Amino acid sequence: MEKAQNPRATQHKFDQLMKRPLTYRQRFELEYTSHFIPYLKLLEKEIGHEQVIESLQKLALHEAEEYAKYIVRTKGKNDLSVFKEDYNPTTPGISDILTIAVMEDTEEAYGIKITECLWAEVFRKAGAADYGYAAVCYGDVPFAHFVNPQIDLDLDGTIMEGKPFCILRYFVEP
Repeated sequence: MEKAQNPRATQHKFDQLMKRPLTYRQRFELEYTSHFIPYLKLLEKEIGHEQVIESLQKLALHEAEEYAKYIVRTKGKNDLSVFKEDYNPTTPGISDILTIAVMEDTEEAYGIKITECLWAEVFRKAGAADYGYAAVCYGDVPFAHFVNPQIDLDLDGTIMEGKPFCILRYFVEP
C-alpha cells in the first residue's frame, strides 16, 4: 500500500505558510511603517532628504524595468492587454490593495480610476507621502515604456500626492 505523501514533509520549514494570518493592511504596516519608512527617515538624517528621494526614484525605475521584463517574458506579450489584465478591478492581488474602476477600454487605450490605494494610505498616515510617491508611484510612467516603447501613460495626479483619486490612461502612441 502506498503512503499518502505529506507536502509539508518535503517542504523546507521556511517555505511553509505562516501560522498566523495577516490582513493586507497589517502586512503593509509591518513592512512599510515598522521597517522601511523608519529606515528612510534615519537615512535622511545621514544623507539628506533630496538624496533619499533620488535614491528611491532610481530604485523605482530599476524595479519598473525589471518587472516589465518579467511581465513580458511570463505573459509572452507586450501590448495594451498586459495593463488590462494586471490593472483590472478583479485581478487577485492588485484588487486587494487598490480599488479600481475602468473608465476606458478600447483597442487604443485603457483608462482606470483608482479611488483607494493601500500604499497611499500607509505612507500618508506615516507622514511619508513623498517617500511613497518616489518609491511606489514614480515608476508607473516608465513602466509602461519598459513594457512597450509605443505605450504611454498619462497619470493625472495620485492619491499619494493628496488627490482624491488617481487617473491612469495607458494608450498606444500612433
